[in-house]
Amino acid sequence: MNAVRHRLVLSLCLLVPLAAAAGCAYDYPDPANRTPAEPGTPVPGLLGGTQAATPTPNPLVLEREVRNYQELDGLLKSVPGPVLLFQEGPLDGPARGFGTTEEVPAAGRYTVTAACVGGSNAKIFIRQENPKVTLWPVELTVDCPGATSQVITLQEGYVSAHLSLPGPADTPWTGAVGGVRVTG
Repeated sequence: MNAVRHRLVLSLCLLVPLAAAAGCAYDYPDPANRTPAEPGTPVPGLLGGTQAATPTPNPLVLEREVRNYQELDGLLKSVPGPVLLFQEGPLDGPARGFGTTEEVPAAGRYTVTAACVGGSNAKIFIRQENPKVTLWPVELTVDCPGATSQVITLQEGYVSAHLSLPGPADTPWTGAVGGVRVTG
């Protein structure tokens, strides 16, 4: 009787997930057979939902962003020394933010420089991951346009930097940019 019960339970355990998955339907749109949509109109998404079409970039904002990146490069590259980590990215708009990780080859003192152009301010976090020690995140707040630097001690391992995005994800795109550079 026990063996029959075990077989019945095993059969049910295998059949229930199979039966549940059999009722699922997946509808992935085929981009090859889709007609292009006007900018800003809803586009069919996965599972019958909709997602907003990527807006057409404003040429004036693109020009401003290019100038802002040039100014940002000048601010970040003014600190001498071999570069361990370097990352830039937009502070607003549809593709805002940045983050990166690099390996720290040797323990020592490193200079972290954060900068931004075109926005009101930016917060950039630096964190180290090492099996022996975790550096609590170092927060650098920068008033735009401008740069700030801080010397920190890093251990051998990995260091990461990312832009803090406190506002909503749908902020208007202005061409504001920010970045971080670790030298030492």
